[in-house]
Amino acid sequence: MGAIAFYVFLAGALCAAAGIILQLSGSAAFSRFNARDSKELAGLSGLRVSAIFGIAVGLIFSGSHTHYTEAKRNLLEEVQQIGTFYILVSNSPGYPNSRRIRENLLQYAQASALELDRPESADQSAETTNALLFKICKLATANPQNAAATDWLQTQLQGTCSRLIELRGKKRVWALTNSTETPFWIFFAIAFGFLAFLLGVFERRPLNLIFSGLFYFVAGATVILIYWMSDPYHGPSRLDSTPFAQLIAKLHTLDKGS
Repeated sequence: MGAIAFYVFLAGALCAAAGIILQLSGSAAFSRFNARDSKELAGLSGLRVSAIFGIAVGLIFSGSHTHYTEAKRNLLEEVQQIGTFYILVSNSPGYPNSRRIRENLLQYAQASALELDRPESADQSAETTNALLFKICKLATANPQNAAATDWLQTQLQGTCSRLIELRGKKRVWALTNSTETPFWIFFAIAFGFLAFLLGVFERRPLNLIFSGLFYFVAGATVILIYWMSDPYHGPSRLDSTPFAQLIAKLHTLDKGS
């Protein structure tokens, strides 16, 4: 959390510095023209650009936050599904391949946690982890004796397998893509620079510089949060493996007790 706060502050400070420099440049440029006419022109164009800028940043921020929240929800659901899978099998010792399924589930949880802790190596380990999940599902859905209890358990495990495969697929796709596209970053840079330059039409009073500096700071802090939330699996704000670590510890406890 400390690292995130530092980088958010740094991004805000850098944007504030860049904005003040552009504003001072605009002030020097507008000083050659009639102050009243310049302010009227800046007011008309600046109002439109600032409205579009605010709406665009707000919408992208909302979308990025939704993307990040869903990725976190999927991670917690994956942990819950693995735990449910393990408990169902561990409470059915007569189920075929029960011990092997539990061992593989534990390995899968450890592999998933490692991918979160070391996202740079996730691409290399993805095929092995995918094969492990396939192996678990194949063992769990093998056709055993047609006892009623076994049929029910197999149906539950099939549903859990389907959901785990879906969650695994989402995580791999989202880890390789970014929800915010390049055009937004280009738009942000152009609109931010234009507005900062345009604010130079106002007199260089301390109060004007303070309020505009706050605007630049908030814009910088917001854009770095958008950048991070667009990619929940990399960077300082990436999802951590704490839920998997807690699950693994619990599974070890269950395994010792059985």
